[in-house]
Amino acid sequence: MSKREFSKVSPAVWRSGRFTGLECSTAQVLYLYFLTCEHQNSAGCFRLPDGYACSDLGWDAAKYAAARDKLIAAELITVDPGTAEIYVDRWLKHNPPMNEKHALGTQRIIENIESDAIREKVEADFLEADEARSSKVVALHSSALANTRIMRGGRG
Repeated sequence: MSKREFSKVSPAVWRSGRFTGLECSTAQVLYLYFLTCEHQNSAGCFRLPDGYACSDLGWDAAKYAAARDKLIAAELITVDPGTAEIYVDRWLKHNPPMNEKHALGTQRIIENIESDAIREKVEADFLEADEARSSKVVALHSSALANTRIMRGGRG
């Protein structure tokens, strides 16, 4: 059983040109599987041997490979066949770390990505997402709301 109880999937996926531009609904189903499967984690990158995916989906290897290739061509995923790792491109843009603890946990996952090429891509996406999170925290602390008596813990 998976540790995660849910996964965020934006309704905007249905308006995404990359997603709606896929030539077949099989590739769309596979993309939604990659977004929500029990293998997914906070870094958006996981090891998934073809046989596991085929078993989960009830597909043969040819159907899976054809759909996966369409996702690669649409730049929706990055795959390293040597390590069987899959990264959902732009995962961290849509699912950034929400706080420092979340960011540290995500960094630990990223450090364990075997594929150098994928790890470098995920690291770059993580740095961008974490910088955006940090900027929001700074903006919140400097806002007028943060300087109210209630936000200062009731202090004068």
